[in-house]
Amino acid sequence: MNTDNIRYLIEKYNNQTATSDEKMIVEQWYDRINGADLNQNQFENIEVKKQIFSQISSRIANKATTKTRRIKLNYTLFFKAAVILIALIAGTYIYFRKSGRSGVLTTSTKTNKKPIVPGGNNAVLLLADGSQIILNKASDGQIADQLGVKVVKTKSGELIYRFAGDTNPESIAINTVITPRGGQYHLVLVDGTEVWLNASSSVKFPTAFAGNERKVEVTGEVYFEVAKNQAKPFIVHTNQSDIKVLGTHFNVNTYADEAYERTTLLEGSVEIKHGDKKALLKPGQQASFNSKAAGINVSEIEDLEAVIAWKNGYFQFEKSDLPSVMRQISRWYDADVIYNGKIPAKQYTGKIPRNVNVAKLIEMLAYSGIHCKVEYNQITVNPK
Repeated sequence: MNTDNIRYLIEKYNNQTATSDEKMIVEQWYDRINGADLNQNQFENIEVKKQIFSQISSRIANKATTKTRRIKLNYTLFFKAAVILIALIAGTYIYFRKSGRSGVLTTSTKTNKKPIVPGGNNAVLLLADGSQIILNKASDGQIADQLGVKVVKTKSGELIYRFAGDTNPESIAINTVITPRGGQYHLVLVDGTEVWLNASSSVKFPTAFAGNERKVEVTGEVYFEVAKNQAKPFIVHTNQSDIKVLGTHFNVNTYADEAYERTTLLEGSVEIKHGDKKALLKPGQQASFNSKAAGINVSEIEDLEAVIAWKNGYFQFEKSDLPSVMRQISRWYDADVIYNGKIPAKQYTGKIPRNVNVAKLIEMLAYSGIHCKVEYNQITVNPK
C-alpha cells in the first residue's frame, strides 16, 4: 500500500470515521509490518509515525494480547435437525485464556449500533499499486489487469487469476486478499491453486510464480488445495512457520488470538518448519506449536471434516471450551462479547450452520445454562 493511501486510512482510523473494511485494512497492514518501526524512506513525516504507534499500536496490541479483557463472541447452535449441542465435562472454573483473574472481560470499549447477522462473501483486494477493490461490491467479470494477468470475479463470487496471453509475464505484481470479521472468500491463483479464507484472514501472493518456488503469506485461517508441480514447491509463510508442499490439501489456523498455530493435513504431505524444528505430516495429522513451544507437536485428528467445517458452511466444535467457541463465532458474526463474571468449565460439541439466526444462538445458549443479553453487535454473557 502506498504512502498516501495508508496516511489517508490512518487519519480516518484515528478519528473513528473509517468503515469496517478500512479499519481491517489498516490493522492487517500493521500486522504485516509486525509493529516494526518505520524508516524515513517509508514515512518521511515523523508525525505520521507517531500517529501509527500511538493510535493503532495501542488498539491492535490490546486486541492481539487478549489477556484480561479481549475476547470476541458469538455461538450458534441448532438449526432444524442438523444441530447438536452437548455440554460436557465440568470441573474447576476456567478463566479466559491468559487472563488469570475473574471479573468483566470485554472485547472492545465501543459498540457499533448494528444488528448481529451471519457473515458472507466479503473481502478487499489490494492491488500492486495500493488501490483497493471491495469484492462484494465489484461487478462480475474482469476487475483488474496485473502485468499481463487478468483478475476476474465470477458470478458465484470467487476471484480467479488468469494469464492474459500464452506465456507467463516477465514481471509480477503482488496482490493481497483480506477478509474482515464477518467475511470469507474463495480465490484461484494463476497456477490453479485454490484458496479459501475464513473471517479475519489474509493471503498475500504474486500474480505469477517466477523462479523455482511458489510462495504466499497468510494470516488468520486459510484452506489450500495446491496444484501439483514437482519442479516448483508451494510454500506458505505465517508469522511462526513455513509450510512446504508439492500438491496437497491442508488447513492453516494462525489467528493471533489462538493459543497455538495449527496446520492440519487432509491429503498429500507437508513439511512444517518452526524456528530450527521441522516436522513431516501425513494425512490425518495436525502440527501445533506457538512462539513459546520448544518443538512441534504432531497429533492424529479423528474428524478432519470438523477442521474444515467452516469452509463447508458449518461450525463444528469438538469438546471446545466456551472462549474457543465464542472466538470462532465472533469472527463470523462480527459481534463483540462481554463476559460478566467467571467462565464456566464446560466443553461443547456441536455442528451448526453458519447462517443460523442469532436468536437461535441465544436460545440454545440459555438451554446450556449460559444466559446472554444482545444489544446491537454486543453480547453480554452471564454464565451461571
